[in-house]
Amino acid sequence: MSIISTIRSKARELGKRVILPEAERDIRVIRAANILEENGIATPILIGDKQNIHELAKEHNVVIPDEITILPVNVPEFKQEKYSFFEAQLAHKNPTADQINSLCNDPLYTAGWLLEKGKADAVVAGSVASTADVIRGALRTVGVAKDSSIVSSTFLMEMPDGRVFTYADCGVVPYPTPVQLASIALDSGKTHQLLTGDEPSIAFLSFSTKGSASHERVDIVKEAYKTARKQNSSWKMDGELQFDAAFVPKVANRKAPDSPLEGNANVFIFPNLDAGNIAYKITERLAGAVATGPILQGLEKPYLDLSRGCSVEDIINAASVGVVLSTT
Repeated sequence: MSIISTIRSKARELGKRVILPEAERDIRVIRAANILEENGIATPILIGDKQNIHELAKEHNVVIPDEITILPVNVPEFKQEKYSFFEAQLAHKNPTADQINSLCNDPLYTAGWLLEKGKADAVVAGSVASTADVIRGALRTVGVAKDSSIVSSTFLMEMPDGRVFTYADCGVVPYPTPVQLASIALDSGKTHQLLTGDEPSIAFLSFSTKGSASHERVDIVKEAYKTARKQNSSWKMDGELQFDAAFVPKVANRKAPDSPLEGNANVFIFPNLDAGNIAYKITERLAGAVATGPILQGLEKPYLDLSRGCSVEDIINAASVGVVLSTT
């Protein structure tokens, strides 16, 4: 069974609710909601004008079952409560009423507010909105997790032989500081363990292995490893390591004989976004890996992002991932 099939199966067992705030503008979202409901993967909640959503569905010969809940952006009984929430969120900016109402009327922020209130277990957006807008919506509502310092992303990379690896960060943070890189690594370990069930073995990657090169970029990786190691001493992790020293036992034995990873890392932390993004696409295209992601992490509650070129299957997969991540 593929990793995404396993994640969907886990999601079915959990019986969680997923908000999809872009249904009024994207038929893919409606199609995904129908499949989530029909297959019992999650209970979808659509945000938007009910008539507009049904008209969009009708245009594409899609029937929305009565079991799927459709909520307007502004539910009358919650209007004042939501206004007060965003007024507090923007208090440091001395906001005008128009600025507050702008957030109240935005489906992304409404979805995050409902998630923060416990009215759902995850949000999936981004088939219409940009990644930046999705992250802003998440930060203004659920916020950064207490034990994280930054929002980042991972990709699950499933190889043709069934092995699954986690790559981070491949989609959000261009040049993380040592503290941020440490946080990305620890969050990635949690994500990997939740989604795969495997204990994380984390490699902090560099063009240097254990002092083979000297450079300020290497120093950032070294410091990140030390910071992460202080915060979690139970997981196997090591750095700085070149990829072959983290992945190939024979090479690890030569280059890093004292490494606890022994060339068997399953979570790879790249020093910057250039390296991570290039690496996951090379692995996908040349090695035939199946990439699942980007999976946003570091948030207090799961708020998942999509590519605007996503498929219906991608939306379903993101919803399934969000459900499983909500169990923390």
